[in-house]
Amino acid sequence: MRLGRLFAALLFYAGPLCAAGEGLGLPARLTTVDDGRATIHQLFSSFGGVLERGWELDIIAYSQPEDTGYEIPIIALRSAQSGPAIWIISGIHGEEPAGPNAIAAAIDDIVAAGELQPIVFIPLGNPHGYVRNWRYLNSPVWSDDTEVQSVGDSSHLLPDPDNVRQARAAVASSLEAAAITRYILQKMAEYPPVISIDLHEDDKIDAGYVYSQGVKGVQEPLATEAVRILRDNEIPIKLDGYTRFDEKIISGIVGPVVDSSIDELMGAHEIIVDGVRHSGPGAPVVLVFETPAGKLPLERRVRAHAALLKRMLMLVSGSKL
Repeated sequence: MRLGRLFAALLFYAGPLCAAGEGLGLPARLTTVDDGRATIHQLFSSFGGVLERGWELDIIAYSQPEDTGYEIPIIALRSAQSGPAIWIISGIHGEEPAGPNAIAAAIDDIVAAGELQPIVFIPLGNPHGYVRNWRYLNSPVWSDDTEVQSVGDSSHLLPDPDNVRQARAAVASSLEAAAITRYILQKMAEYPPVISIDLHEDDKIDAGYVYSQGVKGVQEPLATEAVRILRDNEIPIKLDGYTRFDEKIISGIVGPVVDSSIDELMGAHEIIVDGVRHSGPGAPVVLVFETPAGKLPLERRVRAHAALLKRMLMLVSGSKL
């Protein structure tokens, strides 16, 4: 049954679902880890509210990792108007709840900006990870002993640095990663990304930073503005030195990195699909907000991410939120 429903999702069926999110098939017994985050039912209700205002909902895939007893849909929502678009991504890692909660908190701002600039958002890329606080589909944490599966893995589409005529991986690392990346490739012609924003956290750092994967790298003005917004919202920022992955930080910003992530995909001008080279999404601005999580209350982190969203939407769409 799962493969059949996933096949349908890969064709990007968008059903006429009500604003409260009913019809998505969330099991009544589905419970969310109790650490202050909104329940998944509350999140889907908030996200579904945009449907009353003319937005479209796409079911990207039905996710059911091994050893889970039910499916949860991975959804995307997009403004009725198409064209050069703002893309917002969140919830790639399930133990990072601030992003999905911030999208729910800023939903009215997203809708208002969508009246001026097309928007696509994938608010909860790893729903099973969110409900059980697991980072990956198959593991709660990174492990040297496990081949972890990230829903944002794009290695099957990104050129191998040592041989740009072939992808880094022969196939997607999971059905979910295949579906999410396929969705992006399907929609990038109708909604070409002018900016991609990905909301992340890290409980292993004490100070955050901003990845800028776009053409201007550390010189990107929106990245500089993001650093300011984070600091104004009481988020410690690491202004120089290196990330825990040995990436150089300049004024709180990390320039383009090769990490096979969905963010590298969003900025890629060339990709490999079934062994053939194609044009990629090529977003000129790709920002990933990485905020510390271990020592900061969730409420503060959500507030900072919501402030970031609001400011980026104002600057890109020209709205007065």
